[in-house]
Amino acid sequence: MRKFLLIISVLIILILPGLVTPSCDTNQGQIIPYVQVDLYLLLYADLADVGIGGTKLIPGEGVNGIVLYRESDLLFYAYDLTCTLWPEHDEAVVEDPAFFGVFECPDCGSTYLLMNGGEPNSGPARYPLVEYHTSIQGDVLHVYN
Repeated sequence: MRKFLLIISVLIILILPGLVTPSCDTNQGQIIPYVQVDLYLLLYADLADVGIGGTKLIPGEGVNGIVLYRESDLLFYAYDLTCTLWPEHDEAVVEDPAFFGVFECPDCGSTYLLMNGGEPNSGPARYPLVEYHTSIQGDVLHVYN
């Protein structure tokens, strides 16, 4: 019985600190709040001005807006504009005027490269921008989650 209590005590001492010690310094795997996205855009009307390698901002969708990135003629990627360092600070990234396809958080300075899957390029953020699904049906781009 004594040996059993010793084993239980050691397990509690080893496991309990990991459960009790929260960290608020960085994202630590938190997610951007879920917002229903179900958007239809016409390729030859709504997206006619987006060339290959180009972007288009869609305000009012997602958490803080969505940016579309056109990789090729019929291949689009959609990312939420919310910085992933501290989702609770609810800060939208903005396009860096000096570097095409790079978006920067005005609060923490993290930059994200769209042609690299929205991965952080510099700064303290460790997680990529939230990506939404895209599919093309006829001449319509569907963005959804």
